[in-house]
Amino acid sequence: MKITLHGIISFALSIIAIIYGFAMENLLLYSLGLALLLIFYKEYKSFGRVRKAVEKISIERKIERNVVSELEDIGVSITIDNRGLDAVPRALVMDILPKYVKARVKPLTIISIPNQTSVTIDYKAIVEAPGVHQFDRVIIVASDFLGYFTEELYYTARGYIVALPLVSRTSIGVKTLQKIIGMNTMGKAVGGLYDIAEIREYQPGDSIKKIVWSAYAKTGRLMVRDDYGESRARVLLLIDIRPWAWAIGSIPNTLAHVQLRFAASLLTTMLRSGLVVDVAICSELMPKVVPYQGKGHETALYRIFSVLDAGSGCQSTASIFTNVINYIGRSVLSYDLVVLITNPLILALENPDDVATLGEVFEKLLIAMPMFRYEEYLSKESISKLLNSVEEVLGGSLIGIEFSEEGFEVNKSV
Repeated sequence: MKITLHGIISFALSIIAIIYGFAMENLLLYSLGLALLLIFYKEYKSFGRVRKAVEKISIERKIERNVVSELEDIGVSITIDNRGLDAVPRALVMDILPKYVKARVKPLTIISIPNQTSVTIDYKAIVEAPGVHQFDRVIIVASDFLGYFTEELYYTARGYIVALPLVSRTSIGVKTLQKIIGMNTMGKAVGGLYDIAEIREYQPGDSIKKIVWSAYAKTGRLMVRDDYGESRARVLLLIDIRPWAWAIGSIPNTLAHVQLRFAASLLTTMLRSGLVVDVAICSELMPKVVPYQGKGHETALYRIFSVLDAGSGCQSTASIFTNVINYIGRSVLSYDLVVLITNPLILALENPDDVATLGEVFEKLLIAMPMFRYEEYLSKESISKLLNSVEEVLGGSLIGIEFSEEGFEVNKSV
C-alpha cells in the first residue's frame, strides 16, 4: 500500500488545521482539521477492504484471432471478474503489450469494479511484425474513492498471436528454380513399379499407394517409393535471421521484416509450383525444423512462424544449419537444392570457416537475398568483394547468389 501525494497533502492539512486551531483557540479551524483527519482515517479503513477485494479479482484475456497477417488489426478484450463482497471504487487498468503489438488507443482505463460483477475492456491493436507475440501481464492500480491510497497488483492474463509475413510474388522462385531443377525431377521413364528413383521413409502427405510393403515386412518401418517421372524435386530451405536485423531500418520495414517476407514469398512460390520443401529457421541457439507435410502454403507458414518469437533470431553462426539434415533424418543427397536465405550484413559478420562448412555439407547450395538498402550500411564495393569471397570459399558447392528483383517493403502506416 502506498499513500498518494493527494493523501499526504490532506493528512498534512488536517494536522496543521488542528494545531493552529488549538493554538489560536479557533473552534472552526480546529473542527475542520478534525473532520479532515476523520475523513483520512475513514479512507484508510475503507482501503483495507479495497485491498482484499482486489486480491480476489481474476482476469481473463480473449484475443479475436490467434493467427493473423502482419500489420493486421486484432481485437483484444480483458474481463475483470470481481466475485468478492466489496467493490473497488477506482482502478487504473493497464495492459502490458508485446513489443511489436501496438494499441490503436492506449490500453489504459480508469474504471470502478462493483462487487459480484464482471467488467470488460475492449481495444484494437495492430501486429507490427511476423512471429509469435506473447501477452502476459495486466497491471491494476486500485485506490480508495478519494484517491488517498493505492495498491499496484500484477495479474497473469496470457494469450498469444502468431503473425504471418505478408506474401508477394518473387521472381527468384520461377526464374532460378526452373533453371536449376525444374518443377519435376528429371526421369528416364514415366512412372511404374520398376522405374524406382528412390525408396525413402514415409512422410505425412505421401500416398499410401506408394508404400513398399515388402520393405515394411523386413524393417518394420513404413517406406515409400518415388518413381522416375513422378518424383517431385525436394528442396531444403534455410532461413537465417538475426536478432540485430530487427534494428536495421524502421518498423514495419526493418531488414528482419523484409527478409521474412521474402522467405515466406519464396516458400509459397515453391509449394505452389509443386516442390517438396523442408524448412529450417534459426531461432536462438538451434534451428527449428519444419518437415514438408503437403498441407498447403498457409499451414506451412503457420508451422514455421509459430516457432519464431517476434524480434528474435539466430544466436549461432550459419554453420549450425549443417545439423538440420540429422534432425530431419534424411540424406543431404536426397535434396535437389538447398536454399539459404540470408543477407550481406550477416555474411559480412560470418567467419569464413563457418561459411566453408556449409559448402562441405551442402553440395547444391543457392544463396538467396531480398532487395534492401544495403548500401546505407555497406558500400557497393564492399558488398561486391564480400560476395566474391563467399563464392571462393564455397567453391563448386555454390550454385549461385541471387538477389530478388522485387522489394518487400510496405507503405502501410502504423
